[in-house]
Amino acid sequence: MSGTTGFIFSYALGLIFLLGGILFMVVLSQNQLLFGIPYIVLGLVILVGLHMGRRRRKRQEHDDALLDANEHGPAEK
Repeated sequence: MSGTTGFIFSYALGLIFLLGGILFMVVLSQNQLLFGIPYIVLGLVILVGLHMGRRRRKRQEHDDALLDANEHGPAEK
């Protein structure tokens, strides 16, 4: 599975859990907290984890680009 496909699949899964948890909280008359809260938490963990991973990867790519630029020196004309 490619990186983009995995990201889209994981994002969709996180949204399904988050929205499902909210739906459980609204629709169920009994045990709404028992079913709703774990699904909301799981959805948030997935979505926040994806966001943090993206930020970390972009920062790493930026740092690598700076190192490469410093290794090769100024660009020759």
